[in-house]
Amino acid sequence: RIKYNEKSYINKNYIVNGKAVIPVLLEKVDDLFMKHDYKKFELSDDVCKYIEEIAYMIPMNTDIVIEFHCPEVDDETKKSMVKAVKNNFGMDIDDADYDISKTNKISLVYGLVGLILLIINLLTEKYIGPVLSNFICVVWWVAIWEMVELQFMEKASLKWKRLNYQQLYDAQITFEFDQKDTTL
Repeated sequence: RIKYNEKSYINKNYIVNGKAVIPVLLEKVDDLFMKHDYKKFELSDDVCKYIEEIAYMIPMNTDIVIEFHCPEVDDETKKSMVKAVKNNFGMDIDDADYDISKTNKISLVYGLVGLILLIINLLTEKYIGPVLSNFICVVWWVAIWEMVELQFMEKASLKWKRLNYQQLYDAQITFEFDQKDTTL
């Protein structure tokens, strides 16, 4: 029986001198960017997905180094590559913040609706009959349940994603020049 240990896998394959090094092979610099992005602002989906999948396994208290293995480039190109990485994960942080804020608002609405229906149910259950009283009871219970689910499950997941994006945004970016490239 083979037993997989994620921590030892990460330590063996990615941790170097206490930092998690994510190597990214770029046969040409253009591979970093979306295919049709002529201004070179947007990271390619493949590169982002690869980086995010590895970063997901890395402990939050570990610094990350994104190490580009690519053809030699000038300082201007390095700066634009670093800027593209920072912009990409900065936008992901903003999106996660928006999703957390939206989740908080929706959760608040569910909580208020549930609380109001609970109060109505308690005050009127003698007068409205068992069928309507039970219906209102189910509705307030579902509303409160949704609030709890959003606050403790959905929001927690969003916060972890945001922390991953922050970890990637703060990552040190290095370059290893493996080959020459004449295109950019």
